[in-house]
Amino acid sequence: MTRPLRKDALERRRALLTAAAHVLAEQGLDAPLEAIAERAGVGRATLYRNFPDRLQLALAVLTQEVDDLAARTLALGPGPDAFFGFLEDLAEVVVRNASFSVALRSSAPEMLAPVRRTMVEAGAGPLRQAQAAGRVRPDLAPADLLLIANLLGAGLSGDTVDRRAVAARARSLVLDGLRTRP
Repeated sequence: MTRPLRKDALERRRALLTAAAHVLAEQGLDAPLEAIAERAGVGRATLYRNFPDRLQLALAVLTQEVDDLAARTLALGPGPDAFFGFLEDLAEVVVRNASFSVALRSSAPEMLAPVRRTMVEAGAGPLRQAQAAGRVRPDLAPADLLLIANLLGAGLSGDTVDRRAVAARARSLVLDGLRTRP
């Protein structure tokens, strides 16, 4: 059983996650760990105490991103437009994390199971509401959200500007393909 972190330790961990999210999004998984520790205002030992390796750090960032996505989706409230808000937000999460999410999928796919589960749970309710309103194809299942995330992330390489342009086009194609036809 793990004891809860003290308030100061929790604040340092949050600072590390915030710093890592920015640095990894900008520089990828090979970013210098010193840059993350420095941006968080902590020493490298504190970084390693919280995250023993790069993959654990990247997983923690991605977990936080998807948890935040779930919270933002819940805040959208009920209604047929919540699903499209979820997908727009999901696309942003995919773009921000494209540089290291591939490494996680190839190195430790089993570590991503809780992240995937949270993502599907976050989108399932809004999907059902959009389907009930006739806004989304009826054959789409919650498990398809994983495929959609992969489609949104396909071909994302290069710098952030390039990734955003490719992601915008992918998002347009995917969203169009999900809508019902009059």
